Amino acid sequence: MKQTISMLFGRSKIALAVLTVFLFGFFAGIFFSFPEMNLKRQIISSIETQGHVAVDQGVINIGLLGIEGSDLLIRPENPLWPTIPINSLHIAPQWLSLFSKDPGVHLDMQLFGGTLWADVFKDGRLSVEASQIDLGFLLPKDQQMKISGLLAKMKLASTVPLAKTSESLLAVALKGVKIAGQSGMNLSLNLGDIDISGIGRGRSIKIVSLNADKGDLSISGKGSVLLGHDLPSTQVNMKIEIRPENTADPMLVELLKLGTRHISNGSYELTLSGPLSELLFRTF
Repeated sequence: MKQTISMLFGRSKIALAVLTVFLFGFFAGIFFSFPEMNLKRQIISSIETQGHVAVDQGVINIGLLGIEGSDLLIRPENPLWPTIPINSLHIAPQWLSLFSKDPGVHLDMQLFGGTLWADVFKDGRLSVEASQIDLGFLLPKDQQMKISGLLAKMKLASTVPLAKTSESLLAVALKGVKIAGQSGMNLSLNLGDIDISGIGRGRSIKIVSLNADKGDLSISGKGSVLLGHDLPSTQVNMKIEIRPENTADPMLVELLKLGTRHISNGSYELTLSGPLSELLFRTF
């Protein structure tokens, strides 16, 4: 009996050793034959074609567990828009989702001093979060203004591509937002902290609330945004109430009087209406 058990135990060790060697050889074969360069070229080509950008490679490594990148530069075709430096990038499958009918991937990116996370699934579901991103990149290079501040927190839940029945949720928190003139322009505006929340259906986004405080102006508003095929064609229709604080530049207050309607609580009503490329201002 002892001899039989010993024989079985010995055979099991041999089988385990053979299985280990087989699995090692199998995965080693996949690893060393993995077409990293071809796949890398395909991914970069797809990003450049669909995003209308050029990708200047820093370091990109593609393996069985995902994609790792560092020191990448994304250059838009439009020379007026700034280059986007990506300090680090990690893309990996959501492993448990691979056993379902709706596999997904997770993206983790460090850029503009902050972090962006995203989860994307085969059925189009999209979830994005961002924090501590410098806002200085927002304005094109030819603008006579510069903006500073932080995208302190952002959450977006939606689907891609947007369909008529797609539902979206948006929450944005900006901190310490300031706008100033460049090239000798004597203009400065402290907008302070800004919070925006919205819900959407299809391309129509309802801005449930927009509030700004801790700056030169106290602002509250609501309205809607109709997303176009690009930013210039996006339509905006917002009703905003503005109350100057004691820190506001007197010249700014005078400009408000010219383009808005003064109401009883000391605030001014303003409507922003039209495409982003040429916002129209009109009073109520």
